[in-house]
Amino acid sequence: MAHPLCLAHLSVLQLSPPQVVETAAAAGFGLLGLRLAAAMPGQAVFPMLGRSPLMRETLARLDALGVAVHDVELVGLREDSVAADHEALFEAAARLGARHVLVAGDGHDEARLAERFAELAVLGRRYGLRMGLEFMPWRGVRNLASAQRVLALAAEAGGGLIVDAIHLDRSGDGAGALAAIPAAQWSYFQICDAPAQRPSDEAELLRQAREARLVPGEGGLDLRGMLRALPEGLVVSVEAPLADARSPLDKARALHRGARALLEAVGRS
Repeated sequence: MAHPLCLAHLSVLQLSPPQVVETAAAAGFGLLGLRLAAAMPGQAVFPMLGRSPLMRETLARLDALGVAVHDVELVGLREDSVAADHEALFEAAARLGARHVLVAGDGHDEARLAERFAELAVLGRRYGLRMGLEFMPWRGVRNLASAQRVLALAAEAGGGLIVDAIHLDRSGDGAGALAAIPAAQWSYFQICDAPAQRPSDEAELLRQAREARLVPGEGGLDLRGMLRALPEGLVVSVEAPLADARSPLDKARALHRGARALLEAVGRS
């Protein structure tokens, strides 16, 4: 079964939500993700909460172009997080028709994070949303094993797992680890490429992850192995901020071509 492709907002982060919709449609994506909340304290985001003019314009573009919002991001999960603080984000996600919310674990106490994650998941269900926990090597939940422990502790809440190819590799895991993930635990997979050699310091790790990833198929990650390990039909979100001079549309088209070629190569297109 084919894997639907989704254009992640981070790949074209300079674009406003309506522009992301237009770019995704023009590049061949049927799905897209939108960043509605800051990834770091103080980071500026487009005003999409509530009934803002930008929200109305985004909804109009979605309707006109026939593409859909798959996910929104993000919630930084801490031991003292309050689920209700994110209700405006969930309301906006639901208005857009999204089904997933990306949650990044910023704390280290896995038991307490699991409690907060479960509270988010319960609130999200009121809006038709599933919480997806993503690990990142520089955050509190920094690898697949940690994310799975948090999910296991919050199992009754019904959340899922988001795995990004570069974070999987940089945290020391690979395709074999993906094959062991139960299909029901998945939310979605994020794909990009990167040099095969892992960075030796956190500054370079962050630089590559935030602004210098590669088009799928143009680096050294074992993307074919990872794709073969995914459950059939799982959404693959192409998240690859590229530090080059191409226009956002040209980048999005290159990302779609690269991801599609890999899926074809492993018989998952």
